[in-house]
Amino acid sequence: MAKQSIKKQLLKGNGFNFIFLTVSALLETALLMCVSVMLEKVIAVATAHDLQGLYMQGIIFLGLVVIFVVTYLCLLKIKPLFKKRALNQYKNNAYEHILSKSITNFNKSTISTYISAFTNDVKVIEENYIFSTFNIITQFALFIASIAIMMIYSPVLTGIAIGLSLIPMAVMLLVGGKLATHEKKISDQNQSFMHFIKDNLIGFSTIKVFKAEDKIKALFKKNNGVLEDEKSKKERTLVLLEMLQTATTFIAQFGVFFVGAYVAITTGKIQASVIILFVQLMNTVMNPLIQIPTLISERASCKPIFYKLDKIIALEDEVGKKESVSFEDSIVVKNLEFSYDETMILNGVEVKFEKGKTYAVVGASGSGKTTLLNLLVGRYQDYQGEILYDGKELKNLSIDSLFEKSSFVEQNVFVFDDSIINNVTMYSNVDKTLLDDAILRSGLKALIEEKGYDYKCGENGCNLSGGEKQRISIARSLIKMSELLFMDEATSALDNETSSSVMNSVLDIDGVTKIIITHKLEEKILSRFDEIVVLKNGKVCEKGSFNELIAKNGIFRSLYELT
Repeated sequence: MAKQSIKKQLLKGNGFNFIFLTVSALLETALLMCVSVMLEKVIAVATAHDLQGLYMQGIIFLGLVVIFVVTYLCLLKIKPLFKKRALNQYKNNAYEHILSKSITNFNKSTISTYISAFTNDVKVIEENYIFSTFNIITQFALFIASIAIMMIYSPVLTGIAIGLSLIPMAVMLLVGGKLATHEKKISDQNQSFMHFIKDNLIGFSTIKVFKAEDKIKALFKKNNGVLEDEKSKKERTLVLLEMLQTATTFIAQFGVFFVGAYVAITTGKIQASVIILFVQLMNTVMNPLIQIPTLISERASCKPIFYKLDKIIALEDEVGKKESVSFEDSIVVKNLEFSYDETMILNGVEVKFEKGKTYAVVGASGSGKTTLLNLLVGRYQDYQGEILYDGKELKNLSIDSLFEKSSFVEQNVFVFDDSIINNVTMYSNVDKTLLDDAILRSGLKALIEEKGYDYKCGENGCNLSGGEKQRISIARSLIKMSELLFMDEATSALDNETSSSVMNSVLDIDGVTKIIITHKLEEKILSRFDEIVVLKNGKVCEKGSFNELIAKNGIFRSLYELT
């Protein structure tokens, strides 16, 4: 769990704005009370035919208007600023925490969970939490001030007013607690719905190829229906609350008016202006009793949302606990086993990668090649056996330090919706000589000459071909100048001529340990590797140079002759 709740970011650096809004809430209360008292005074002077007193009330009223206008002119600036700063800090801090997570920790939550945290959940926080504190302060102050004024005029009628006002409050306590439950269910279902949409949009081409549109439509309607049902339940609860509030408020107000009129008629101790004041103040007595439980319920509905975000951004603090990865000698893999969904992927892998050498990893589809590379770069920690960097187990080392030493070029490349140059440099300032060399070696020069550095790649590189995206990924890794280079079918989308050219350029790089998965078994390329590691059914079945493996007349030769 994060050391400090992300909720606290709402107020960080927002102290002055918070204090101003709090003072404004109290000032608003004072103004409302003054207006209510003035109403009684106006009626009283009107009944007494006191024209001078009426003029005086008019002057006081104008003074209150000036104060009201000045206060709200300030609020025009402060209130939006408070909200803007609160939400900016909240989202910025949450995103910073997420980017600080390790890949393993990040993958413990789904992408839709993260998206929901920044969309639906933020909307709930904005609507139900940001200003609820000030509203609670205002309503509480209104209640206390109203009771105080009523006590001054008539303690007996005040007691009756309080008793009648408890009716709508009791209704709120009975029904209002359901709001938090509804809000939690809506948040969870919205997260599930977004996960469904994301999966289907990513797999759009698969849906079309296999003609699964009708089934997907039915599933969409089902998921959408469940989400809207939860929203509808919340709306029904709100409508019920509104109906009960209106009914009980009417009963309470009429009750005070009736009792006040009765006392005025039978005893003459209460003036008509006081009865009207009491009826007026009944709104500022009952509204707080109704609104405060609602506001508290709305704030409470945000608690599980804050907790969920705190949970998904929780970090395993590696700083000071795990030492950096050292790679001065070798990576040794001993009896490595890894399963996914109870399916054994790797089963007793034994292999050694020495510093400065180049290794090709080959094998049929499903033999465990990609899984082996993912384990070597620390993407998964739930393996059996050992992965030793200079004799030290990878699980006990800082994965971030391994990323600093290594680059990973994958078959499926992610490209940001930005320019080619920003995708290559990953927003870093790169020496022009190094950049030009990386572009040349990666085979990216022709694309840049045709479209330019500033060409927009589109969402996940939709404006580029698969081969062009792979060239960008290779250029990224060459710019990084890492000690370790992992490549997973990095030239699979390139034509044979371009693939050979790029592979030769990569193999020409000196001082870099290269572990490369390839399905293109070309003699001219494979002969340049120090060792070829052959996987079959999750095990290393052969190792050696190209000529040695051909001479063995085993698994590798069979694979080679089939290509």
